Amino acid sequence: MPILLFTIVLFGIGFGLVIPGMPFVAQNFGATPFWASFTLGLYAWGQLISTLIWGRLSDRIGRKPVLIVTGVGVSLAYLLMAFAPNLFVLAAARFLSGLMGGIAPAMAYAADVTPPEKRAQSIGWIGASMSSGFILGPAIGGLLGGSTAADASLFWPGIVAFVLAAGTALATALYLKESLPPEKRAGSAERGADGQSLALRHIVRRPLMVEILVLGFAVYVAMAMFENIFPFWARERFAWGPRQVGLAFTWLAVVVAVVQGFVVGRVAPRIGEGRLAISGIAAYAVGLVVMTFGPSLGWMLLGITLTSGGSGVYLTAMSTFVTNTAQAHERGTVLGVYQSASWGGRAVGPSIAGLFYATLGHDAPLLAAATIMLPCVALLAYITSQHARPAESGA
Repeated sequence: MPILLFTIVLFGIGFGLVIPGMPFVAQNFGATPFWASFTLGLYAWGQLISTLIWGRLSDRIGRKPVLIVTGVGVSLAYLLMAFAPNLFVLAAARFLSGLMGGIAPAMAYAADVTPPEKRAQSIGWIGASMSSGFILGPAIGGLLGGSTAADASLFWPGIVAFVLAAGTALATALYLKESLPPEKRAGSAERGADGQSLALRHIVRRPLMVEILVLGFAVYVAMAMFENIFPFWARERFAWGPRQVGLAFTWLAVVVAVVQGFVVGRVAPRIGEGRLAISGIAAYAVGLVVMTFGPSLGWMLLGITLTSGGSGVYLTAMSTFVTNTAQAHERGTVLGVYQSASWGGRAVGPSIAGLFYATLGHDAPLLAAATIMLPCVALLAYITSQHARPAESGA
């Protein structure tokens, strides 16, 4: 587990390095706010396609080989970003970085090596490790990527991200032990006594899973609308460039890391992952409203603290909730299905945000995202109550 957490920290640093400057580089290549937002969203399109594939493959061949392959792929994507001569190549590199993301196998690895009662804490450590890397990444990326929107560059952020991602793949290959023995893999389970197939259609037809997928899609649409439009919103409100955006994302990551590493694991056993995830969604929505109507920079910082804290709570609690609905031999697949739906929301959200920003004003994406969160709270409350019934009746 410590080796996994170390490699995720490196991955988080690399991911965060390219974030502050990318929207401004896209615009310097001639992209409108809509197309710049769409370019940022291509990471999510890549994740939408690949997350289920990587999760299911890790159920069949083990977690370690999948984590190595995805680490190598991400490193090549960062190298391409560093030398991108135009918007098309930048967009292709952004898509490739999402296509090679291996978050589902990493979470499945954490679930493999921890008992059910400690999974919220374990998955929280995964998220906190990512956020710890993200604390350093945007700050360094903002310093390396230029002080203003006009001189934004991804050359040095991309080079450093490449080195870190390649180091992550090497550390995984040399030091990470496999967590899923052959007898527990999907191929063995499918031939087990229950005789049940793990075909994807059997997972997505489960009523509980359908509800979870709808929720994940909607919540991530809202989150992506804010997170991808934030650099443009901050430039409009406060005349910010890559450096200031990088520092803001660093603060966001600090809050998420603290919440995931020290709060969720302690609170989840007391109130349950479902209720905890509900509080996360509500905090995120309130934060968006505070940012929109707050009259000063201080109010904006309060709003972004609420959104980041809510995000950390929801992501960890919901991932644990989903994990606990799956058996060991299907855990990577179930997490992959859920995260694919979530990345579908992240793929759609940036384009909606860009359209709203261009046609309705810079505050419109934030207000729309907060509005989307409201029915999500009701849906998650219903899911939580439905999921609790079988356990109560069987007690």
